[in-house]
Amino acid sequence: MTVKIGMIGAGGIARSHVKALKKVELAKIVWVFDLNTAGAEEMAADVGARVAESADALLNPAEIDAVFICVPQFARGDLEEVAARRGIHVFVEKPLGLELEPVQRKERTVRESGVINSVGYVLRYFDTVQKAKQYLRGKTIHLVQAFRIGGSHPAPWWKQLHMSGGNLGDAVTHQIDMIRYLAGEYQDVGALFGRNSISSQNPEATIPDAGAVAFSLQSGAVGTITESCLSPHFGGSEVKFIGADFFVNITGNGKTVQIVDNAQNVTITSRMDPSYEQDKAFVEAVASGSRDRILCDYADGIRTLAFTVAAYRAAERRGTVAVE
Repeated sequence: MTVKIGMIGAGGIARSHVKALKKVELAKIVWVFDLNTAGAEEMAADVGARVAESADALLNPAEIDAVFICVPQFARGDLEEVAARRGIHVFVEKPLGLELEPVQRKERTVRESGVINSVGYVLRYFDTVQKAKQYLRGKTIHLVQAFRIGGSHPAPWWKQLHMSGGNLGDAVTHQIDMIRYLAGEYQDVGALFGRNSISSQNPEATIPDAGAVAFSLQSGAVGTITESCLSPHFGGSEVKFIGADFFVNITGNGKTVQIVDNAQNVTITSRMDPSYEQDKAFVEAVASGSRDRILCDYADGIRTLAFTVAAYRAAERRGTVAVE
């Protein structure tokens, strides 16, 4: 069967999904909506789709089987719930939101509706990350060290904490999720955030320019995440998993993995397009009804959001907070 898709959003992340979906044999984008009409028209022309006059009009189960929700986290309203109630399968970009309660309400609606659902934690789909997951299964990790440092998103909304969740919530969420996915659930978190540079460079901004986060996992392992969104001369990401008898290092946002132990020291660089793998898995799940290849559903994505919410709460309290 052909899976008819509606795209809500026509910005950068939506365009990356369109690029991937054009390669997925079963996928056909039939409707596009964005408040930026010119952007929606351009995307629609690219794929032979039509432009909807509203998000609500696009969410028509007679016209589409599935929807990709690619608008910013502050702008989603109840789109997931409306789609689910109408029996439309839902793919939604990360992060799922800014606070837990509304996202938990949405999850209940999505779950009870029975629709196929997936969240855009795309790094899980790298073969390198899957290799690391397989290797770490059964291993005792005692330390995790992670960082993500680079520049900031150009959009004005991204620099408002109540709209984006800051660098930690919007970008570093990929590293937060990778730690969960490979090492298990978080237990506690403490955090400090600074505004040394951003307050002078962009006085209107409310996000931090850097953060230092310490955490424990339910397994007993401990770790740190450091991040900055104002670093024009240095950038990159790493997630290191350290045990008494091994070392695993994932770099380049998942593209490369190094595995070291007494028997090996190997480095593998992926040639995969994880966006294609992610979108193909969702489309095939909608077509078949089998969720087996979806690596992050809505309920799973909430647990990654819970870490960000707890980290900001810990910074406010100058203490340690349990991750819900």
